[in-house]
Amino acid sequence: MKQRKIKYLSAGLMIAGGTMPVYAQDLADADKEILPTMFIEGEILTPGTVGVKPDMGGAGDAAVLLHKVPGANVNSNGPLTGIAQYRGLFGDRVNVITDGTSYKSACSNAMDAPLSHVPAVLTEVLSVKRGIASVSSGIETLGGNIVQKTRSGEFAVDDDILFSGRTSNGYSSVNTGYYVSLFANIANQNHKIHGGGSREAGDSFAWSEGVNRDSSYERNVGTVGYGFQTDDENHQFDIGYNYNDTHLSGTPSLPMDIVYSNGGVTNLNYNGLIADKYKLTTEFSYQDVEHQMNNYTLRGNVAQPARRQSDNTAEGFGYKATFDIPLFEGNLLLGVDGDNIEHNAVITNPFNQPFKINNFNDVTRDRYGFFTEWKGDLVQDWALEIGTRLNWVRMNAGTVSGTGAPIFAPGKPGTQLAADFNASDRLKNDVNLDVVAALTHYLSSDMAIELGFGRKTRSPSYQERYGWLPLNATGGLADGRNYIGNVDLTPETSYQVELGFDWQGKEMYLTPRAFYRYVDNYIQGTPTQNQAALAIDPTTLEFSNINAQLYGVDMEAGYRFLEDWRIDFLLSYVRGERTDAKDNLYRIAPVNGKISFFYDTPEWLAGTELVGYGKQTKTAAYNDEPPTAGYILWNLRMQYRPQYKYLQGLQVGFGIENLLDKGYRIHLNGLNRNPINDGTAIGQHLPGQGRNFYATLSYDW
Repeated sequence: MKQRKIKYLSAGLMIAGGTMPVYAQDLADADKEILPTMFIEGEILTPGTVGVKPDMGGAGDAAVLLHKVPGANVNSNGPLTGIAQYRGLFGDRVNVITDGTSYKSACSNAMDAPLSHVPAVLTEVLSVKRGIASVSSGIETLGGNIVQKTRSGEFAVDDDILFSGRTSNGYSSVNTGYYVSLFANIANQNHKIHGGGSREAGDSFAWSEGVNRDSSYERNVGTVGYGFQTDDENHQFDIGYNYNDTHLSGTPSLPMDIVYSNGGVTNLNYNGLIADKYKLTTEFSYQDVEHQMNNYTLRGNVAQPARRQSDNTAEGFGYKATFDIPLFEGNLLLGVDGDNIEHNAVITNPFNQPFKINNFNDVTRDRYGFFTEWKGDLVQDWALEIGTRLNWVRMNAGTVSGTGAPIFAPGKPGTQLAADFNASDRLKNDVNLDVVAALTHYLSSDMAIELGFGRKTRSPSYQERYGWLPLNATGGLADGRNYIGNVDLTPETSYQVELGFDWQGKEMYLTPRAFYRYVDNYIQGTPTQNQAALAIDPTTLEFSNINAQLYGVDMEAGYRFLEDWRIDFLLSYVRGERTDAKDNLYRIAPVNGKISFFYDTPEWLAGTELVGYGKQTKTAAYNDEPPTAGYILWNLRMQYRPQYKYLQGLQVGFGIENLLDKGYRIHLNGLNRNPINDGTAIGQHLPGQGRNFYATLSYDW
């Protein structure tokens, strides 16, 4: 087992860094799969999970790696605000875990989305469970589960002293952007200490019709950690700390831009083997983040009465403990998990001291989960996963207020809204049940078919439940509309059926999946009947329960031929619509795909790729979502990996993205709110980048 594991890890490191870098989430479990592990450039395919490593095309949010996962995509409101989307669901519906932490955005508009805390350049691997997430993967996984593993180093073997690390650096012409990073780890068999950091900065990017203002950014990230394991490797303890220091960064589809986001996350993890067969895993995390945004530093000459600043905080902790017991021809997993988070957000005008809105005051969202899951073999060539989870979500909010504006005068609508909210029953308790069952039949040694069912739930976000004044504080919807919350919202309940097929031949692979999901009490904005809110904005939307369905297909396929040539293909399609009214769901990705053709040897990687998105005309009428046209982008990439003794580990990459300088608008980008944006009117989708020449240099030792 250990020799085979080392073989997989070595191969994975050799092929990392290509244009489509993907590998298995847990290589240690490879022996448990009937299907063989298949190596492609940067990719190791095992059924059910896709993992992505940072490539040589540039740096950014770890969210950009999702473009390489079938069914996944990114909602972007700025260069550092990538919000994960999977099969049409996004935001709080998609569970994101970083080193055991369910990171919570401090910003009420998700400017510091979970995948922005640790950038791609310090990410070891980003793993996505295709299809229905296991109940053990997280508390609220209605929209899927994404796991980010950051760089943390490894222990040495036997009595050796291991010194390892990586530096990665790059430059992009389209925004004169750059990144530099360094990570180092020193270890023996029992102890390891690691540390690293990165810096990224860039100007607003150019495109064929202007400059996307303001999409400049600056981010510094640091990480340190220590690990200990016993001589027999049966017990391991790790402690780590990641700190994010984001400076002025634009978010042109939101009413404000990032002034700063500062804060850190501490993780403590233990993995142990008891009586040589029982596995105990515990995780604990603590986060404390401060975030400030305003509408005038990056947006030109904003009149002083209209200037706004918002100060946000998020503080809380999380935990998880699992006990793994061999049972029958499989393993039974028993677990508890939870997290507690408190949010505050205050809006002011620094040039008008009386103006103050306590937008979210001592808002708490506490989650407690209990789950059991069994995975194993039923009979020959048949495997089963079945699990149940019970979640208790407890939410509350303090009283709110507003001063310094006409709407907060006695008898005015702002004063009425605050009074109504303060008089409401804000303490809410939701008890939610999740169930997952997946049956896999291995048709042959390289072919399997899977049928899955899932019942998943999600309680409202704090913005959806406790937004009391018509504002854009919506968790990053970026549709230009004002919303109010609804304290009486019912949790969402999703019912999903999944059919998947995996074929992994010697030279070819094919992994199509089809799914259907019905969501009862889906939460979205609908026209409000609240007269006080309508007096402030007659187009105000109120978060409400509706019914919806989503269905589609996604797949990955490839063929390697003539020994050194390969072609790879990725396709994603999802359709989202209301079932209680004739309308479409908001911000659904159009059909999209990628075809890549590469010459691939241990020393050279060179080739081209076409990335295509169809038009999206099935848009949401409830918020006047504009359609977008389809487009195709042509990219050229090359990478040199010398095989000389003293240069092994060096990788030099360069290429051209959007070779033809195509002007296009990305449907999943938010709608422009920046009045000085060049080439983009208010309410238009933000554009994609113009022609970009990039160069990268990395070295692993």
